[in-house]
Amino acid sequence: MPDVTFHLKRWDNQSIANIRYDVEKISWEDIGFVVSVVSDEPQMDENKPRVQLVWDPSQVISYHVTDETYRSDLWGLDFQKQGRFFTANESEYIDRFKKLSPLTPDEVIHFTIVGTNTIVDLLVKDYPLVKKS
Repeated sequence: MPDVTFHLKRWDNQSIANIRYDVEKISWEDIGFVVSVVSDEPQMDENKPRVQLVWDPSQVISYHVTDETYRSDLWGLDFQKQGRFFTANESEYIDRFKKLSPLTPDEVIHFTIVGTNTIVDLLVKDYPLVKKS
C-alpha cells in the first residue's frame, strides 16, 4: 500500500473512545457495508466495547483489507495520541483508483481503520453511521 501518512488526519467521532481496537468483522449486510471493531484493551476483557461503522452501500467505492499488524506506510503514526481511525481527501490510493476508474466521483474520502491485527482502507463518498453495541 502506498504511503498515506502525510495526508491522514485523525477522525474524531464522539461515539468512539480513543482506545485500541481490532477489526472483528467486515460484511455487506441489509443495513449496508459494516466494519465491526472491538476493543483490544486488556483491562476491558469482560465488557469489551464494540462499534459498528455502517456505510450505505451506494457510498462505498472500494475497500482494501490488510491482515497484518504493521504496515510500513503507517509506522509514523502515534496511535496513542492519534487514535485508530483516519481520513484523507488526497492519497495514492485515491489517485490510483481514479486512474483505473475514470467515473470515480471528484469528492472521495480515504477512510483508514488501523486495528491491532487488521487494517482496512476504504474509498467512500461520505462518513459512516456509528453504532455502539
